[in-house]
Amino acid sequence: MIGVGSPLRTDDAVGRVVADRVGDLALPGVESRVVHQLAPELAAEWLDRRLVILVDADVEVTTPQLRTVVRPSGSGAMSHHVDPAALLGLASLLGAPPDTLEVLSLPVADLALGTKLSETADAIAEQAVTLLRERCAVVVDDPGGAPA
Repeated sequence: MIGVGSPLRTDDAVGRVVADRVGDLALPGVESRVVHQLAPELAAEWLDRRLVILVDADVEVTTPQLRTVVRPSGSGAMSHHVDPAALLGLASLLGAPPDTLEVLSLPVADLALGTKLSETADAIAEQAVTLLRERCAVVVDDPGGAPA
């Protein structure tokens, strides 16, 4: 699980906060980390994984939304910031991409400068932790494959 966002833009950090909270649970078979933004280097970390979940703030959603990312048909151009589908395509070029890539988009209320989540985003973060704990349990309870 990868939490994405800036720790200096209040609710933009909600993905990072969720990933940290899930990491604090020390769920068996689940790894958690945070990044400022998606970068091509992440694709190499995804090889031979069953499930990778990206958690990120999204101003376009009003409720948490979990969606599966479809692998693109072409390789596409790369830059220092890429979208999840492009990273999945790159992972495919590098070897064995994850079986499933999901994005959990979380609604945000405040993107001003600051280091604390709004009350709304903090409540959403708690909902997301519950959702992810359940999602990861389904994958980890399946005995085959690499860790989530």
